[in-house]
Amino acid sequence: MIDQLWAGWRRSFIEDTDGGRNVQSCVLCALGADEGDETFVLHRGKHNYVVLNAFPYAPGHMMVVPYQHVGDVLDLEDEVYQETTDLLRISLRALRKAYDPEGFNVGANLGRAGGAAFDDHLHFHVVPRWLGDTNFMTAVASMRVLPESLSATHARLKGLFV
Repeated sequence: MIDQLWAGWRRSFIEDTDGGRNVQSCVLCALGADEGDETFVLHRGKHNYVVLNAFPYAPGHMMVVPYQHVGDVLDLEDEVYQETTDLLRISLRALRKAYDPEGFNVGANLGRAGGAAFDDHLHFHVVPRWLGDTNFMTAVASMRVLPESLSATHARLKGLFV
């Protein structure tokens, strides 16, 4: 069993509403509606935002998230999809500049069977990777060891999305 991290500050995302649109049921909608830096949003585009993953696999693990609440890439409006792919490329450039990784995992988990934790709100993961970056702590102790805090990662990457 993996240890749990209690993050009481996230409660505001669950209870928030935006302009009469209830965002209670979707944390990704709530993150898109929240304008504060405490959410670790790196960039807000017209149709998508880029945010650090709150439970990263590696430093710099980010997500490109459409504001459009759909669960399938085929349901995205064309202009939303175009900006999504543009932001994936911008995210890769930012991570290369900030971290110089040796590779990346990039993709989306579509549907519950595809491993999506939020299967009704599409999002794309961008994870920098290095040779030998496997960590025995996950297998042995059910925990991850990250060499950098989310706030330090945010500070390192935020300026690369201007």
